[in-house]
Amino acid sequence: MAGDTGGVLDAVESCLAAGDHARAEEILRTALASDPHHPRLLTAYARAKLGQSDWAAAAASAHAALSGDPHNEHALRVYARALEMQGRLDEALWTAGRTVAMHPLSHQAHYGHARLLEATGRTAEALTAVNEALRLNPADADSLVLRGNLSVAVKQHGPAEADYRAALRLNPADAEAIHGSALLDHARGRRWSAVRGFLRVEGLDPSYREVVRQNVGEVLAGLLRRWAWLVLIVGFAVIVTFTMDEDGEPTVVPRLVAGIGAALLLVPIVRMAREVPGRMLRSVLRERQILAVRIMQLIAGVVFGVATALFGAITPTAVLASVLVLSLPVVAIVGYFTGERLW
Repeated sequence: MAGDTGGVLDAVESCLAAGDHARAEEILRTALASDPHHPRLLTAYARAKLGQSDWAAAAASAHAALSGDPHNEHALRVYARALEMQGRLDEALWTAGRTVAMHPLSHQAHYGHARLLEATGRTAEALTAVNEALRLNPADADSLVLRGNLSVAVKQHGPAEADYRAALRLNPADAEAIHGSALLDHARGRRWSAVRGFLRVEGLDPSYREVVRQNVGEVLAGLLRRWAWLVLIVGFAVIVTFTMDEDGEPTVVPRLVAGIGAALLLVPIVRMAREVPGRMLRSVLRERQILAVRIMQLIAGVVFGVATALFGAITPTAVLASVLVLSLPVVAIVGYFTGERLW
């Protein structure tokens, strides 16, 4: 029977590696029908259910495995994960702590414990736990990424960058490491580098698609809020040009300001078009309609600024620029009450 079980588990591992969780479940159901209390089969079944997002069934199967083998490290780790996904974080953390107590030389046990400590906001304890995981296995990419994330949380950007780089040396296609590195770029003000990182993550791991969309939207929101100040300057320059022309005064200076401002506004528009694929931009704007309004304000600033710089005072342009200037605080206030930070 042991040989049969080994063959079953090998087949299941192949299915899980290929992402075919339903086939893995089918194989395991057949095996469990003749040996319903086998801890390794029950643990594998729990993993198959985790892959199908059936957290309750995964927890039940892992718990059944532990009834037959309370010290089974793999079953303990799977059980902790299933509890976590159900939102039962206190129980998951207790289980992870129990796993560490039973298997103190397992880097995976310490990693799982560190991850749950992070999830419950215990950053300092999580750092201690992940350091132990890395002491036991310095080449564990997951632990390196986790420590990088924790370092970012405590604003230790240098150590975080070192850990992300180490993880990427081990696996250049590690989506979590690239994502963490992109978040670090954003924290350091390297916004377009962050956007490129987020987009690369989506290409590597489609499960990050929603997170990437949210992150790209957040970066664009921050940039557009800052560019709004330049739109305001251009708008005022257009209005001042019209007013001075009406008074018979020379308009060279405000026209120059309008033209330079328009040219500067054109740079971020071109950058956004170049860096963010149209599909992603449309997806972001569908969710954050206020960003579409901000982009329209940006484009309007370019058009009005160029028109004023080239042709001087034009009544329709001045009127529309007045509307543009008045719309800026309105959009900022609406953005504030709909979830955007003001500036």
